[in-house]
Amino acid sequence: MPFRAIKTATLVIITALGVLASSAPFGAQRMDFEIGEFGERFIVTLGGKLYDNLWVMTETKPPTRRNPSFPRDVALSADETWRCVSCHGWDYRGAQGERAQFGRNKVFHGLKHLAGAERDVIIGKIRGPSHNYPEAALPDFVLEMLAAFISRGQYDREAVLDGAGRVTGDVKRGRDIFEGACMNCHQPDGRAYLTGEKGDRSSLGWIARHRPEQALHKIRNGVPGAEMLALGFLEADQIRDLLAFLQTLDPDAN
Repeated sequence: MPFRAIKTATLVIITALGVLASSAPFGAQRMDFEIGEFGERFIVTLGGKLYDNLWVMTETKPPTRRNPSFPRDVALSADETWRCVSCHGWDYRGAQGERAQFGRNKVFHGLKHLAGAERDVIIGKIRGPSHNYPEAALPDFVLEMLAAFISRGQYDREAVLDGAGRVTGDVKRGRDIFEGACMNCHQPDGRAYLTGEKGDRSSLGWIARHRPEQALHKIRNGVPGAEMLALGFLEADQIRDLLAFLQTLDPDAN
């Protein structure tokens, strides 16, 4: 189903080159554009960053109160309760996946059943009363990109990670990808220029070993508000190889 041509409000777009036009300076670019102008892979990647942190991507502030649907017994700050990932997880499996660390709360629904679903179906669910989003926070273009990501951007955890979170990829091939696409910013030991989550160490090796689902999402989609190349255009086996190499970095960060 083709993307609708929707004129957006301001969205913060940060790419590794820092440009969507050759004359743009390095860094964040605030642009109005029509979704139909770009390919699906790019839109899915933006949706993945919105899923990660809607508020950073749209430069808006979340409600100051906790999301009323978010469990009170889960110790997250009020703003964190308004992120999609906080309920549905880095592997999109909710309480059946890595969100199980917070208990089997019923609101931690998985999204895997929506892979391949029509975007109108997904948009209807996001607009539903259980999410409690202020209407102004979800303009049509945001919904379109979120729905595109949920429909087309979910990865298959079992194809990448075993039950213990280890990767079965080829470390040598992963090293080649890291040195070509990642090392210039993150440095050979993977300890530089990291915008992580609460509790992360400043080490790609530590994150890849201890939070591999989070690492996978950010490898594929990039990091909201950071100058990071989204590698979702790589083949699945290449991403697996890259993550396998990342798990070997900085071995003393345990």
